[in-house]
Amino acid sequence: MFAYSTSSFTGSTLSVRSFSSDATTISNAFYNLPQSHVRNRLQAKKAKKRGSNASRQSSKRAPLRTHPPIPRQMSLFRNFFGGGQPDEEEDNGAEFVETLVERVETCSAPEDRRDALKGLKSVAKQYRLAVGTMGMNAYIDVLETDRLNSETMTLVLDTLATVLSADDDSSENDELGERLAEMMLKRKGFIASVLAAVDQFDFGVRRTAVQLLSNLLRHRGTEVQNAVLQQPAGLSKLVDIIHDNREVIRNEAILMICELSRANSQIQQLLAYDNIFNDLLNIIETEPFDSIVIEDCLFVMLNLLRKNSMNQQLFRENQLVARLGGILHTFLYGNEETEDEVDAAEWPKQRTANVIFLLQIIRTLVSPDNNSQNTHAAQKVLNQTKILEELIRVLLTEIGASFEILAESIIVVAEAIRGNYTNQELFASTVIDNGEDGPRSSLVVLLLSMNAEKQTYKLRCAVFYCFLCYLFDNEFGKARIIETLLPNSQPSNTPTTGSLILQAMSSAESVQAWFGCVTLMHCLYDVDHLCEQLLRVKINIVTEQPELALLDHVSQLLISAGNRRPQSRAGLLMLLGVWLQNCPLAVSAFMAKEDNLVYLTTHIVDECGEGTESEQQALRGLMAFVLLCCLKNIQDKDTRSSIETLISRRVGKEVVLSALEGLTRTEQFVRAAQKQQPSESNKNNLFLDFNFVKLFKSLEGTLAKQLKPNGEFNGTSNDSIIQSFKELIKRQDGDIAQLKQENKKMSGEIEKLTAEAQNKEAEREVEQLRVKLDEAAAFRTQTEVLNSQLAEAQRLTQQWYAEAERYKQWAQQWQNYQLTQLPNGAEVGVTQLQQQVAELEQQLGYGYQAFEQQSQTILHYTAENAQLRERLAKADASLSEANLKLATVNSQPVSNGAVENVDQKASDDELAKLKQEQEELLMLLADQHNKMSVYRRRLKSLGQPVTDDEDE
Repeated sequence: MFAYSTSSFTGSTLSVRSFSSDATTISNAFYNLPQSHVRNRLQAKKAKKRGSNASRQSSKRAPLRTHPPIPRQMSLFRNFFGGGQPDEEEDNGAEFVETLVERVETCSAPEDRRDALKGLKSVAKQYRLAVGTMGMNAYIDVLETDRLNSETMTLVLDTLATVLSADDDSSENDELGERLAEMMLKRKGFIASVLAAVDQFDFGVRRTAVQLLSNLLRHRGTEVQNAVLQQPAGLSKLVDIIHDNREVIRNEAILMICELSRANSQIQQLLAYDNIFNDLLNIIETEPFDSIVIEDCLFVMLNLLRKNSMNQQLFRENQLVARLGGILHTFLYGNEETEDEVDAAEWPKQRTANVIFLLQIIRTLVSPDNNSQNTHAAQKVLNQTKILEELIRVLLTEIGASFEILAESIIVVAEAIRGNYTNQELFASTVIDNGEDGPRSSLVVLLLSMNAEKQTYKLRCAVFYCFLCYLFDNEFGKARIIETLLPNSQPSNTPTTGSLILQAMSSAESVQAWFGCVTLMHCLYDVDHLCEQLLRVKINIVTEQPELALLDHVSQLLISAGNRRPQSRAGLLMLLGVWLQNCPLAVSAFMAKEDNLVYLTTHIVDECGEGTESEQQALRGLMAFVLLCCLKNIQDKDTRSSIETLISRRVGKEVVLSALEGLTRTEQFVRAAQKQQPSESNKNNLFLDFNFVKLFKSLEGTLAKQLKPNGEFNGTSNDSIIQSFKELIKRQDGDIAQLKQENKKMSGEIEKLTAEAQNKEAEREVEQLRVKLDEAAAFRTQTEVLNSQLAEAQRLTQQWYAEAERYKQWAQQWQNYQLTQLPNGAEVGVTQLQQQVAELEQQLGYGYQAFEQQSQTILHYTAENAQLRERLAKADASLSEANLKLATVNSQPVSNGAVENVDQKASDDELAKLKQEQEELLMLLADQHNKMSVYRRRLKSLGQPVTDDEDE
């Protein structure tokens, strides 16, 4: 969002929420729109289609006939298209394709031709050359004679569209696609047949025909455009597809029109007269905010409006600008006022892209590159439709937009107010009040953001450009800013535009200093009386020292920089040049300081400063410009003569003139002369200003005559400018060629490294599999050993069970034998068992008796414990009551609760001891009971009678 913070004056700035990342950065440069937009959209749709549709199988007809290794016709085509030696796979593919083409041409049964076309379509991507060349006659015949057979038409059109698409989904450097498209267009009536297919209502036929046209336009755009224009109502037929209710076909048609309208003013004008703007806006209003179809529609509109005065005028006359404002408001705030505001982090990337494209369309209408009449009319419409107010609101309030949208909005506002006094006043009169720092104008908020070093450079550059557009042809606005610098203009504690500009000029950051100097320079540009007013400005750098004139302060900044900070020095020299070029009073004040002249004459021949060679040459040219401006405005002849003599002795007239002329040959001069908007790509490119370059061109010849009044000086002619551009282009071409070579080399290295990485990855996977295989083999061996051991253990266990059973039988036999040897053996055994049972019953009786005694003891102690607890509760209540009473006299009571707690603890210990004894007794009784049960079972096994009481 774009709102100033509520911190102190020096720290106030515009706060912007930027995207994560993620992202995607979206280009908002108006003159560098991505030319591959439609191609990328087509590629995305094809990829989606490939992922959702399964490939059709080829026909299962009669077996293919045997042919020579490669047909002679195929060899001729391969030589024509620059192919290399065929391999075995290509030979087999060519034979297969030739057989299918022959079946299409000779078979009379419709199903046979259909199956052959299916086979050609299935191999069209793999064998583009063979399918495209060998079957061309058959395709043309189908398009001309089988128009009523929708399935056959769909197969042919889809096959032709496929062979025109590269394997890597890129039309760049696709020589095969270029030649195939050229061959198709040379066929008489081909475009007419395709347009006839487009006119059919069948879904498959119309969709594939539109895709074929899109692919043809990508490869042979100009030829297809001319062919469409030659067809009766050909363009109208294509525009009518946009009205198709089937969204898939409609979206494909939009992409096709993107390519059809590229770089052809005649088609652009015809499309506008076909009311395509209204159709595209209708589609935009029905699509969701984050739909990529909106981006496609906006891109078509951008192509139709950019640098086309007739279409811009038609767009305004049809009152479509107001609809743009409504769409912009909907994108930013939603359909309903009650809709929750969307945070910047939650904005989809596609929604951001759509808003940026919409802003670029608005910017196209007010671009300085248009003719002045169109630009002024568009600026007026933006004011009347409240779009300008909406954009200013975006800058100064929190709406959750990203900084990309914010930067683009600033640039749109800048060009909407540029040179339009009404819009400039509307912008300057906008005031925001946050309740803490008081109301601040939009100009102050802009300068606060421009001076914020933590802000992104792209946003600061946009703010700087917006401020320059406010000053453009706005003499009243310039005077108002200069007034804020004059004494007693406003309280010193209030940030003003003038004070913020001076703060930027004195900054240690080179970019900020350059911004401040150029901004003040634009305040003086073409307004000579303000140069004299600026001489009255006094500033106080150090509190203890007297006030210093602003001109002296600028001179001191320049001298203190020495041969360092080339960007800051360039800004200061441009400011001095504009200030001194037509103000004799300023020249007198400047020349009164001898250090100023010494600096200029010393550093104009210095070649050891910071910066590149081109920057040093530009600085020498700026110093020569300032020096000659001073010489031009010196009215005293004696002073002028002495200055000329000083220049001749210290520097030399030829050196000064050479430096002046050399400025036009620098890369910085050529770059600044190209466009008014400063470079947003790199802050180091900010060196010379566009308006200063214009001023330099107009004064160069006049200034040169100050040293050579009778000499010849051609100045900066068109030829020299063209030569400078040629040299710059030549250098850039060399850089581009070198970068391409490096890119190609790096691509080869990347492919090599990728192959090596893949091989290493494969080797690593094989090694891992080998290790896993070894581990599995070892585990299998170990498992087999364990299984054998388990089987042996089971065998031994069974043997032990058998032995145990045999010993048990022996023991039973021995026991029977012993009983048989004694007289009345059974009675003796029974008697012994009965004695043991009697003893155990006696012990059990003792245990029960002890258990009863223990239980009575426990009950006694439990009752006693309950009494003790009751006494303890009463004591606690008494203690609480005593504490309340003693709290009034702030005394600590002595409680008897400790004694009771000790008694309680003793009783609890005794109770626990009794419980432990009871548990032990119960365990003893259980053991005795188990023994009695065993003896009873023995008695039963011996056949002795057991009473019911004993059994129980």
